[in-house]
Amino acid sequence: MSKSLKSLLSFVIYVAVLLSIVYFTPKILAAVLGTPYPIAAITSSSMWPALKQGDLVLIKNVKQNQLKIGDIIVYKNEQGFTIHRIVRLNKENLITKGDANNVEDKPVDYKEVIGRVVNIGDKPFRIPFLGKIAILIRK
Repeated sequence: MSKSLKSLLSFVIYVAVLLSIVYFTPKILAAVLGTPYPIAAITSSSMWPALKQGDLVLIKNVKQNQLKIGDIIVYKNEQGFTIHRIVRLNKENLITKGDANNVEDKPVDYKEVIGRVVNIGDKPFRIPFLGKIAILIRK
């Protein structure tokens, strides 16, 4: 086998492995974390300083009775998804607020909650800057 053919074959294998990682990682995380949306990019500074714009976070499924004040959750809304902290739990809905925001969000029905941000200890697990790639892809 010639050297250039070996190089081409190595490149093709490298690209195939890289694409497999990109394709299968979210699927594996979805199965492990129990949610169809296991990864989210932070697109604003509303959760500063806990989460910064461009961070990537992991999201795990959570039942309504497991939610508590102080949890950072992801929920669906008219604009897509929001990642904010729970400030109040009611019987029929919950209230969230971004850490850097001055006002609370509109009430959120429990059925709109996608999941809770994965924590390590008492801090959210975040991968700095990696979310910027997802933000750029969406634009």
